[in-house]
Amino acid sequence: MQAADVLTVLPELVLLAAACALVLMEAFVKTGGEGRVDRTAMVAVALTGLLASAGVALGLWGEERLSFSGMVVLDKWAVFFKVLFAVGAALTVLMSPGYLEAHQRHLGEYYALVLFAVIGMDLMAAARDFILLYVAIELMAISSYLLAAFFRYRVRSNEASLKYLVTGSFASAILLYGVSLVYGLTGGTGYESSGAVLASLGGVGAGANGTGVAFAMALVAIGLAFKVSAAPFHMWTPDAYQGAPTPIAAFFSVGPKAAAFSAIMAAFILAFPGTVGEWGVLFLVLSILTMLVGNVYALVQKNVKRMLAYSSIAHAGYLLTGIAAMGWSGNSYPGRGVMVYLVAYTFMNLGAFGVLAYLKAQMPDKFDYSLKYFAGLGRRSPLAAILLTVFLISLTGIPGTAGFIGKFYVFGGVVWAGLWWLAVIGVVLSVVSAYYYLRVVMYMFFREPEEEYSVRESISGGMACSLWVSAVATVAIGVVPSWLWDAVVGAFGTLFS
Repeated sequence: MQAADVLTVLPELVLLAAACALVLMEAFVKTGGEGRVDRTAMVAVALTGLLASAGVALGLWGEERLSFSGMVVLDKWAVFFKVLFAVGAALTVLMSPGYLEAHQRHLGEYYALVLFAVIGMDLMAAARDFILLYVAIELMAISSYLLAAFFRYRVRSNEASLKYLVTGSFASAILLYGVSLVYGLTGGTGYESSGAVLASLGGVGAGANGTGVAFAMALVAIGLAFKVSAAPFHMWTPDAYQGAPTPIAAFFSVGPKAAAFSAIMAAFILAFPGTVGEWGVLFLVLSILTMLVGNVYALVQKNVKRMLAYSSIAHAGYLLTGIAAMGWSGNSYPGRGVMVYLVAYTFMNLGAFGVLAYLKAQMPDKFDYSLKYFAGLGRRSPLAAILLTVFLISLTGIPGTAGFIGKFYVFGGVVWAGLWWLAVIGVVLSVVSAYYYLRVVMYMFFREPEEEYSVRESISGGMACSLWVSAVATVAIGVVPSWLWDAVVGAFGTLFS
């Protein structure tokens, strides 16, 4: 390792320092009541680490270098995702104190695990070698398993973590089998060096080696499909989201998903250029199946948290249409739409889960995320109802919101690639999704509650900050998306430099 290599991972080093400080604070600094560390101090350290990491990354915008023998890249692509992950994690940290009000122990580990997960996500986006990609995925995944089981005294939380762990282990094994095939065929694991050899071997129909390349590509795709909750590899998602603490479910729905999509785009563009048609068809099939499964199962859910879990599967399907269009056309344009959608989805989905976390904090004993508890919310807590409405109409894709802009760019790229019929399927299923999103809005404003529920306090503190930032970003991207598109174009361009 050379001194210059440190610059490439400086944002991750900042996060590592903050995470270690949080663990040490939990163990040695006792300033709160009953000898416990002050939770405000821990939130401040976590936020400082995340915002400092994002600031350092932005300061490196425009730098281009390969470090650690070509395993890690520093360019606009990596910086774009590092900032996105840091912002998403910061919003998660802000909404956590109110939700965890009754939980006094191990909060340092909670915030430290969020930061460790972000380090893994950062390295997934910056990886240019399959070995580093695998290590980064495991760092993110192990942190996520522990976060899912944070309420370890609750059966549902333990069940969520166990299901996440078992399916994640299968995904990791499948991915590793694919990587081993790549190594066997090329003698290396670097994206670009392996890609050059694999391209010369061809794909299906090019003999035994070509079939091996296609099989390796399929295994890597399946391993990463687990991470984005693509059907039929989505089985863990509803139970993991339902059992995990709601802020962590929000984090799962945006951070690891965005990291996996960044890895898919980088790995398949650089490492599998010779089978671009094959992986385009594979992701096309996965996108259709994922959109159908997510929307159909979301339609019948009476639990809003579980509905949002299936909704996240459907949105993974919309994003996969852009990946499929990239492979189908052999052009990067649809991938830019995927990046816009990932940013839009981060804010609107974090906001929707954030409102659920707020409502749970208000009624910790009664509220179980069932639809009946949303009846009359517009009268009991009008601000929460209005904010949730903004996020739900954005998830639907109604014009004037970030969700519409995201779908416009993704489906526009799909049409540009000649897959207009795939875009039609996506639009039709988006219309179907309006039923289960707007059903919640109808309950909030047009249904009388079965019994009266009291709200203890208005939205304030970190929860309010998280929700307002998410709401403002959701509207701002929907009204003025040009700044985001310019950043995406600059970031995506470095993937081909």
